Amino acid sequence: MAFTSILQVLKVNELRKGTSTKTGRPYEMQDCECALLSDAGELEQVGVLPLGKDMMGDNAPKVGTYTASFALRAGMQDRKIGAVLTGLTPYDVRKPGAPVVPAAAPKAGA
Repeated sequence: MAFTSILQVLKVNELRKGTSTKTGRPYEMQDCECALLSDAGELEQVGVLPLGKDMMGDNAPKVGTYTASFALRAGMQDRKIGAVLTGLTPYDVRKPGAPVVPAAAPKAGA
């Protein structure tokens, strides 16, 4: 089962690394501060979204608005089923459904 939501990434937090005191195994984690938006682009909620391993570090999302895809998965430690981010697609709130085309960088001296 997969579902989507409009998500605005406000800030990507630093990648955190360490060793679990419980298991002694190394870990990496990264999250981002986000706003959940309605289909009309209106703010609904603000919160923290954990990033999956394939979206951390150099692959972390940039600040911007996205259509976020999620899937339901069981947690490895507690086996609780919850939503997990599986993908982000740039989204233009002004034109619902239209992908965002990055603007060209301004020329030097312009």
